[in-house]
Amino acid sequence: EFNAAINSAFVYDDKIILEEMIKGREIECGVIGNDEPLASVLGEVVPPNGFYSYEAKYTDQGGAAYNIPVILPKKTETKIRDLAIKTYKTLFCEGMTRVDFFLKENGEVLVNEVNTIPGPVMFRKLWEATGVKYPDLLDLLVLYALERFENEQKLKTSFK
Repeated sequence: EFNAAINSAFVYDDKIILEEMIKGREIECGVIGNDEPLASVLGEVVPPNGFYSYEAKYTDQGGAAYNIPVILPKKTETKIRDLAIKTYKTLFCEGMTRVDFFLKENGEVLVNEVNTIPGPVMFRKLWEATGVKYPDLLDLLVLYALERFENEQKLKTSFK
């Protein structure tokens, strides 16, 4: 089936991406800030059929439930939040992102992706569960943008 699926994919394009199936939980963390980012509490996507498909994410109203905050051992929660901030800083993110992880059955944590324009529902819910109300979150994001603008104004833009 694997080779047939690859051959079928090449009918649609001359490049394909193959990804390993990772068994585990999908954990998400909101990160805001510039030089000193903050990490939200963690949330979990729980698709009812066990797979978070395109349909479950975008078209099926009951495609997934969200556990916010997710209950994890404190050591695992700290590890994921620290890794979210480390990922944010490593990629020179500013303002906001949502960092998504896979938590494997053996406890291993993998960064899945970084959403630089995170979906507003999950991102807002993560921060509300952290204790930051939506209007306050918007105020913070504006302040981070103004801070970034001020810092960029200090840079030279021409060379002589």
